Amino acid sequence: MDLLKGYLYRTIYYGGLYWDIKRGISLGCSLSPLMGALYLKELDDSMEKTGLFYARYMDDWVILAPKKWKLRSAIKMVNQILYRLRLEKHPDKTFIGRIEKGFDFLGYVFSPSGLGIAQKTLKNFAERITRLYEQGADHIRIGQYVPR
Repeated sequence: MDLLKGYLYRTIYYGGLYWDIKRGISLGCSLSPLMGALYLKELDDSMEKTGLFYARYMDDWVILAPKKWKLRSAIKMVNQILYRLRLEKHPDKTFIGRIEKGFDFLGYVFSPSGLGIAQKTLKNFAERITRLYEQGADHIRIGQYVPR
């Protein structure tokens, strides 16, 4: 418990000031995947029982159902579990519809024509390159960033 408290209650230095953080895990924290797996275990276990295709990576997941009634049942189950866990779906990251329309998941777009890179991923990439340039990075540094 002391280890968990050390991750949750911490002091950071930002903008010349010290800030006491008392909620949430910091970005990139090695504890984050473990906490997510433990916290969302109920969702994973419930989805496994449905027999539907379900994949989750951290707090992003996709559910594919062959029939509308099965999807509605899965949505109801997810909503009930999220309510109990006091979690909310992000409105900009939630898509419920026919897969023929295509959907974004983990930076990729899945569509009937195949797999591609999502527009938001490309936009974020361009913004990061611009930020590097504005911060004075030379073409070598930017060139090293691109393949990553």
